[in-house]
Amino acid sequence: MNGDERITVLGGTFTPIHNGHRALLHEAFQTASHVGADGGHVIVGLTSTELAERTRSDPSHVELLGSFDARRDALDAELERIAGAYTASYEILQLEDTGGPAATRDDVDALVASPESKSQRRAYELNEQRIADGKRPLEIHTPPFVVAEDGNRISSTRIRNGEIDVHGRLLDDGP
Repeated sequence: MNGDERITVLGGTFTPIHNGHRALLHEAFQTASHVGADGGHVIVGLTSTELAERTRSDPSHVELLGSFDARRDALDAELERIAGAYTASYEILQLEDTGGPAATRDDVDALVASPESKSQRRAYELNEQRIADGKRPLEIHTPPFVVAEDGNRISSTRIRNGEIDVHGRLLDDGP
C-alpha cells in the first residue's frame, strides 16, 4: 500500500457467505477501486469468536458460526474470486472489538455498512467517535438489501434456519 491509496473497510462474521455479503464486498471493492490506477485497498474485519460471543443477542448461536479459521478460509476464497474484477488489493484482519480499524486508523477513507438499522447506527456512532478523537469522518457506503425469491432479505439466520439457500432460493420443507 502507498500513502495515496483509497482504503475501504467493512466487517462481520460472514457465515455462511451469501449474496447479501457479496453485495457488501463488491461495494467495498468498487469504493476502494474508484480512484486512479493505484487500485486502493479493502480491509475486511472478520469477527473473532470471542467478539461474536459478546455481541450476539443469543451467544449460543456462536457455535453455529464455525471456527474463525474456517470462516477466514471461506472468506479469503470468496475475496479472491471477487478481487479479480477490481484493481484494489485486500486483507483480512481479525476483529476483536466492534470498532476495528475503522475506529482507529487515520488512513481509512470509507466504511461499507449493511442497510440494517443497527449497522447504520454503528457507522454513525463510529464517525461521531472519530470526530471526537480528532479524526476525519469516514464516507459511509450502503448497498441495498439483497432479497430472496420471496421478497424478504437474504440473511445468515434465514439460511441457517433452512428457509433459503445462499443465493436466496426458497428451500422446500418437504411434504
